[in-house]
Amino acid sequence: MAHLIEETSDAAAWVREHFSTPTRAESLGRLVSAVIWTDSHLQDGEPIGGDDPSVIVNEINEQGLPLLRGHDPGRPAGRVVAARAFTSPSGVRFIAAILAYYTPELALSFNSLGVDPFPTFTLPISVPALDGVKPQFGVDRRDVAASWIAEVLEDTPFSVTRIDLSHNDAESLKELVRVGLPYAALVWNPAAKVIGEQAGKDIYGAIQRWLQRIWKKVEKLRGPIVDVQSHYHGCTVSFLFRGRDTEQHYAAHAALPAAAAQAAQLIDSFREKNPPINSLTYEFEQSRWFPSYGIMVDGRIISDPGLLIAFEQIPKSLSMGILRKEGKPEQ
Repeated sequence: MAHLIEETSDAAAWVREHFSTPTRAESLGRLVSAVIWTDSHLQDGEPIGGDDPSVIVNEINEQGLPLLRGHDPGRPAGRVVAARAFTSPSGVRFIAAILAYYTPELALSFNSLGVDPFPTFTLPISVPALDGVKPQFGVDRRDVAASWIAEVLEDTPFSVTRIDLSHNDAESLKELVRVGLPYAALVWNPAAKVIGEQAGKDIYGAIQRWLQRIWKKVEKLRGPIVDVQSHYHGCTVSFLFRGRDTEQHYAAHAALPAAAAQAAQLIDSFREKNPPINSLTYEFEQSRWFPSYGIMVDGRIISDPGLLIAFEQIPKSLSMGILRKEGKPEQ
């Protein structure tokens, strides 16, 4: 689709201007141009990423979008740092974008920034009641069968807000399932006292049972990645449950309160010495959670260099995590 930029003089001029003007995006890695959206329609009659390019353009220009290998949130490839919508001479609507590919030699590490990735922490002795909480549940409906979604959401004792995700990828070998929860639900443990009304107390146990149901249901998917996501002090924190091994998911779930408490301490410690961290992603390996990578507010990545690959090795099948729309709460 790169030919659309070459054929459209305004788009080509916009790209040249970005490459000729130094920007902070150059500190992220190698910059390239690409077409990330067109109005070509899929079988269901809707373009990849939705039919309104302004939504994607605005999100990219306001905060950027992650660029992932596949649409695996644990495999960052870079960021989409600028975008603009154009129409080609032949009438094709498209979005031209500037991509910054992460390179291992520019990656930072927590230790180099003076932060211990495994700080000392304490589990909370009390948590607030979760009155009226509505967990979020998101999938790309092209990846996951409607019948599977119905099984996961059946008879939940609380309202669940459905989120439609789009990864701007026509096909995928993995199914990304995103579960959004309040941070208190992650650090909750049976020993913690819940302050508030009984209904707000009961929701903690209900959320844990719902997660247990999801661990059983992922056996039916091909290559599931469940992203249990929350927010702490302005930072998006993700805990990735990979694959179909139910027993491993039970173990990771049991270790989640300690990992979430440690992540909170890491975020607080990071803010004392550095610009804030915008997102933090954890993986579970060898019976423990560890911080795989973080993204700073300026887009720079904090990671073990082994996570990143050279530009020449980056596959063409990249995708973006786009929030298409927020659905109605389901009971």
